Amino acid sequence: MATTEALVRDQQDLILRESISEQRHLVLTHNGPLGWRTFKASFASERQSSGEFTVRVLVTKDMEPTDLPQKGDTLGGTFRMGHKKCMFCTELVSARCGEGEATFVVTWPAQVQQLRRRAYERATPPGDQVVAVRFWCESDSSQSAADARTVRHGQLEDLSCGGIRLKVSNVSDLKMEATYKCVFSPRQGKPAVLVDGILRHREAVEHGRASLGFQFVGLETTPEGMKTLDRLARIVNHFQRSKSRRVPREGWQK
Repeated sequence: MATTEALVRDQQDLILRESISEQRHLVLTHNGPLGWRTFKASFASERQSSGEFTVRVLVTKDMEPTDLPQKGDTLGGTFRMGHKKCMFCTELVSARCGEGEATFVVTWPAQVQQLRRRAYERATPPGDQVVAVRFWCESDSSQSAADARTVRHGQLEDLSCGGIRLKVSNVSDLKMEATYKCVFSPRQGKPAVLVDGILRHREAVEHGRASLGFQFVGLETTPEGMKTLDRLARIVNHFQRSKSRRVPREGWQK
């Protein structure tokens, strides 16, 4: 069963130093005033004396200074390592902005978790199971939470540890690249899953409906988020195993 695995200290330090040496790509996540944002980055160098390391962060022309994390903010980091995906949580020590790039100094992670990348492959619900999804965009305006939250409803199309795709009938006022709360119960009788997702894709489908794609963000930044990720991995594994049981074996005939 696919679950998250915490690396022992020596192993995670070796992986981080190897990633710095090879300047591997990674994705940083940050929860700011306007919701979650993701940043493309790469490992740069280690500061052994201070227990810190630096990363180079791509800064696009549309970014404002307020879009970037501030000193002391929590950042999530994810990167690929063979057939697994590694995740960690860190704190921003300092940031220096340049032309099209910023240099972040961050603390050495206390823990690195990894998960097989198979858990990031899309999996559909088993059989004719219908999984309802509720989602809403939390505003940072001065309105009350009840007024700022418009709950919408959709049906799960597929799921992975990286995101969710659902079919909806009403797409008016949806904000691309905005952060939405998504809640769903993929297995009957089990507690609901609550995650943050950035709306990345919107595609028209039949009968005036639309297919929406949300990218999960921030799970690696808290212990509760890692527990949710671990649960998502088990759900995806269940979906994948259910699908494999439905596919007839090659050469099998009635």
